This record gives sequence, C-alpha cells and structure tokens, in this order.
Amino acid sequence: MTGVRPQGKRSKHNFFQGIFFVLLIALSVYVLLQSPVFNVKKIEIIGREKIPREKIIELSGVVLGSNIFKLDLHSGEKKISLLPAVKNVEITRRFPSTIVITVTERRPVALLPVEEGFAELDREGIFLRKAEFIQSSFPVITGGDVPGVKPGQKVRNNAVITALTVIDKLPAQLTKQLSEVHVDTKNEVTIYTINGIQGRMGMPENIRQKGSVFLKVLEQIGEEQKIEYIDLTSCKSPVVKYAEN
Repeated sequence: MTGVRPQGKRSKHNFFQGIFFVLLIALSVYVLLQSPVFNVKKIEIIGREKIPREKIIELSGVVLGSNIFKLDLHSGEKKISLLPAVKNVEITRRFPSTIVITVTERRPVALLPVEEGFAELDREGIFLRKAEFIQSSFPVITGGDVPGVKPGQKVRNNAVITALTVIDKLPAQLTKQLSEVHVDTKNEVTIYTINGIQGRMGMPENIRQKGSVFLKVLEQIGEEQKIEYIDLTSCKSPVVKYAEN
C-alpha cells in the first residue's frame, strides 16, 4: 500500500509540532511581559466624586510603568471596596497601556448626630464619613440613639432605618426642603422644613402620597400665612394648624 504514513512517524511529527507550539506560546508570553508597549502609561478613574483620586490609585496597586499583564486587578478591587464610600468598583485593562478604574460611590441622603459631630448616611444606613452640619444640605435624623458607630459600619437602629425609608420615599422636591426627620418611640414620623413648618406624618405608611399632599398644601397657602403644622396622619384629610399672631 502507498500513500499511508507509518504510525511511528506520525506520532513523532505530532510530538515535535506540539513542542513547537508550546515554545511559540512561551515566546509570545515572554514578549508580552517584557515589551514596553504594554507598560501602564495612563490610569483612568470613572465615577469618582468625593473620594480622593490619589487614595484610589494607592489602593489599586497600579503603578505607572508597570506591565499591564502583571497587575493583580482583583486585589486592587478588594482593597478599594473596603472604603466606606465605595458601593462598587471594577478595574479593567484597556490595551495596550491604560488601566480603567470604575467606581460607584455611595451617596449621602441624611445626617445622624454622633459623638463629636454628624455622620453622613446613605440610603442603606452606611456611615460614610464625618460631616459638618453647617456645610450639609441633608436632613438630620433624630430619635435614634446610635452610640459608638464608626465609618463603614451600617446603622441598624429601627428609628434610623424608618427615617431613611421615609426620606427615600418622599418626593425629591420635598426632601430638598427638609431640615429634620424625627421618629418617636411609637415609630411615628414628623418632618420639619427649613422654614420651620412641621409635618405630622403619623405611621410610616403611604409616605409618597403624604409627601405629595404636603407639597400641595404648601403651594396653596400664601407666604403671609404662618403655619404651625400640617397633620397628614390621614393623607385624605390633611389638617392645617396656623400659628397664632
């Protein structure tokens, strides 16, 4: 028979072919790891607002001039995610020489009185950072005693959780006007505007609807009329108490 390659020669041919491809791959990896083309020349950070850029770069472990393939991106993500203000982070390579760090920051929605000042809380109750009341535009939560809470920790006090839920459900137009959200021992909610108008919301139910009614009442009342409080315990029949002259 002709035209048939002996089995022994075929096996030897496949062996040398395999060795060739292994060496080719090894050479390619070596070139990639040594070539200056793949040295990091730029670090791009997306989504950063309040966290210092230098802090993010430091924790990422990325150094300009290092080889883009040698970086431990997972380790960098883990370290950055430990920052209290970070909700999510992703580090990716953009070839040939750029590292992209995408950060999602937690946004403060309220202040909570703590030792020596105030704590900024996000909607989930995470203590983000210390804050000055004068420099903040967020409402203060009162009624919840939270001793010893530290940045990065989640506040689990029931009154604080209720207040955060109320703030999240109120119309944005109204939350911008609030100075305080109080939750008493019965879990009843009272809000206060920057102008000193009190809103008695009752139990934390139908908050979105109660907030809308509160805004409509404010719009219908003239600026010359002084209001002591608006009772929205029943949002279907709000009661307005005018201040005595």
